[in-house]
Amino acid sequence: MNVHPIPDGGSAAPPPPSAPNGYHGRAFLYVLVASGPEDLAKVGLTHDPLQRWSSFHPRWFEAFDLDHSLLVETESRADAQAMETALHRALQDHHCPMPLTLRLAAGGHSEWYRGAYPALRRHVRAQAGAGHVVHWQARDWLAAAMQQRQDGLFEHLHAAWSDHHTGWLAPARHRALQDLFDAHRAFDAALPGQLPDGLLQDLGLLS
Repeated sequence: MNVHPIPDGGSAAPPPPSAPNGYHGRAFLYVLVASGPEDLAKVGLTHDPLQRWSSFHPRWFEAFDLDHSLLVETESRADAQAMETALHRALQDHHCPMPLTLRLAAGGHSEWYRGAYPALRRHVRAQAGAGHVVHWQARDWLAAAMQQRQDGLFEHLHAAWSDHHTGWLAPARHRALQDLFDAHRAFDAALPGQLPDGLLQDLGLLS
C-alpha cells in the first residue's frame, strides 16, 4: 500500500489519475472541505477518494476538514458525473480559485467554491433521500480505507529502515515516508505500538 508513491530520491512521482481509462464502475461524488477559516470546498468525482484526495497535498489529512467532507456513493461513474455536473451549474456564483497550497498538477483547479457548504449539504441530503449511500463524515470511510492499506505502510517502513542503515535513504524519500506515516497515525493513534522498538526512532518519524 501507499497513499502516494514513495520516491527513491529527487522529486516526488506525479500523482495517479482519478480512475483508469475506460472505468465505468462504482464511483463517488465528493465534497472536499478545506481546513481553515475560509469556507472553501471542492466538488468532484472519483473511484477512490483516498487516492484522489491524497494527490492534492502531501499533508492532505491536515489540509482538509475530513469531519465535514462528504461522500456520495453511486453505482456508476456516469451517475456521479451527472451529480457533479448539476452541482457545478448550480454553484456558479460561488466559484473561486483553488487554494495556492494545493498541487496544481493534481487537476481539479476549476472546481472550488466559497460559501457553498450549506447548499452542498442540502444537495447531498437530497441524494440520501433518493437512496444513495452517504458518508456524512468522510473521515470514517477514510479510516477504513487506510486500515486496508496498512500492510503496505509496514513494507515501506522496513525497506526504508534497511536503506537508512546502509546510507541509501534519500531526503525526498524520507519526507514522503514521514507524510505517509503521519497520515496513517492520524487515523490510528495506536499505530506506533505495532512497530518494532527502535524503527521509528532510527528513522526520525516521531518528531
